[in-house]
Amino acid sequence: MKRILHIVTRPMEPAVEQLILDQRQCPGQEVLVHRLDQRLDRGDPEYRRLLEEVFQADSIECW
Repeated sequence: MKRILHIVTRPMEPAVEQLILDQRQCPGQEVLVHRLDQRLDRGDPEYRRLLEEVFQADSIECW
């Protein structure tokens, strides 16, 4: 299964929201959305979780 990660750093535009919805409709894809509202440092548990998601993803989009 293809894993797609969207890293969102600001409010999503309607086109981005629609793209994510469309990707979620496609069979054989797992779509993850990670909202990043703050700067992270290495000691932050959120940083480690994001890093794991990045290395598990087949495709990464940053918005």
